[in-house]
Amino acid sequence: MGATTTDDLLARIEKDRGVVHPHLAVAARYSPAALEQFHASYMHAVHENEVLPRITKELIMIAADAAVSFTYGLRFHIGEALRHGASVEQIVNTLELAGLVGGFHVPMAAFPILEEVLRTEEFAGLADGDDA
Repeated sequence: MGATTTDDLLARIEKDRGVVHPHLAVAARYSPAALEQFHASYMHAVHENEVLPRITKELIMIAADAAVSFTYGLRFHIGEALRHGASVEQIVNTLELAGLVGGFHVPMAAFPILEEVLRTEEFAGLADGDDA
C-alpha cells in the first residue's frame, strides 16, 4: 500500500520527480503518511491526469508558487515549463496574471527568479534583451 520506510518513500519521490526538496525529507520524518498522500496527489495531478497539457500545468504551478512565495517550487516549475516548451513571454504573462490576484509584488519578486533560471547553462540564450 505505501512505503515501508521513510527512506523508501523518499527514494520513490526522487525516482518519480527527479528531486527531493529538503522540506519533503523533514515532512517524511514527522508525517510520512501525509507526505505519501501529498505525493500521490501530486503524481496524479501533474503526471497521470492528461486532461491539461503539461505546459499548462507548469504555468499554473508557476502562478500558484509565485502567489505563495514558494521560491523553490517557482524555480523548479519555471525550469519544467521551459523544458516542456513554454516561452519566456508565457511565463512572464503567467506571473503578471498571478499578480492580479496576489498583488503587484508577486511578479516583482518572481522576475529575479525567472532571470536566475534563464542564466543557468541549460536555458542560457532564451532571455530576450539579455543585458550581459
